[in-house]
Amino acid sequence: MTMRKFLILFSIFIFSVAANAQANYKTYSNARYGYSISYPADLLKAQGEAANSDGQVFASDDAEMRVFGTNMLSNGSLAKEYNAVVKEQGAENVTYKTLKKNFFVVSGAKDGRIYYQKTMARQGGSFVTFMIEYDESKRGVYDKAIERMVKSFK
Repeated sequence: MTMRKFLILFSIFIFSVAANAQANYKTYSNARYGYSISYPADLLKAQGEAANSDGQVFASDDAEMRVFGTNMLSNGSLAKEYNAVVKEQGAENVTYKTLKKNFFVVSGAKDGRIYYQKTMARQGGSFVTFMIEYDESKRGVYDKAIERMVKSFK
């Protein structure tokens, strides 16, 4: 077998493995806060719903995802939550941020890890949040998964 043929077959194999790793999506639904999200079950393993039923952690060796709901404090607002997240991550580490009427997104990189957070304000005075952090070396795998998870987060 020539080196060129080997590289072509190897590339097809790697593409197939990556595609299959993201093919098995499951949906987690939270009854308490009324949200749901699809997640790649082959990449992230559900750790069990929290005792107070606000959400769940999903983990692997190189990533951790959290989804949860919280009640908005009487002096809280989406803008205050957004500013707190940007401050916590460190403005110098934030590579993307947006604040809209009903949601915000903050993402970036810090200490060899990539993070992404989307928080949405819900009627009735609550927030629902999806956040994930993963090794930069796995960016190609998780970036594609995040696109799908964000679209499914409702």
